[in-house]
Amino acid sequence: MHVGLLRVTLHIPAAQSLKDRRAVVRRAVERTRARFNVSVAEVGDSNHWQSAHIAVTAVSGDKALLEQLLSRCTSTIANSGDALVTRREVEMLSYSDDEPFGDEDLLATMPTGEDAQ
Repeated sequence: MHVGLLRVTLHIPAAQSLKDRRAVVRRAVERTRARFNVSVAEVGDSNHWQSAHIAVTAVSGDKALLEQLLSRCTSTIANSGDALVTRREVEMLSYSDDEPFGDEDLLATMPTGEDAQ
């Protein structure tokens, strides 16, 4: 299993208010979410009129497919309005099928047999 995280930094030169900025960010987030069925959110400081950060996450069994998906998400964000992509960061995490996510194995701590009653 592969988990991809994309963070895009935008410059919005035409924004003259937070309302202008929010409209550009909302359009980018909604288009990306609708086209690719990924998790998308604005992250970071939202008080600067002309800059924004958008994060996208997705999970796939195929790492190459995931990298392609995140690249297409970047293009959609870049082409969604009056914003310029000034930075793109991608992080990929890979897990084997039997690798636990955290410090504990939840199944090992669940009651079994008579303990479950």
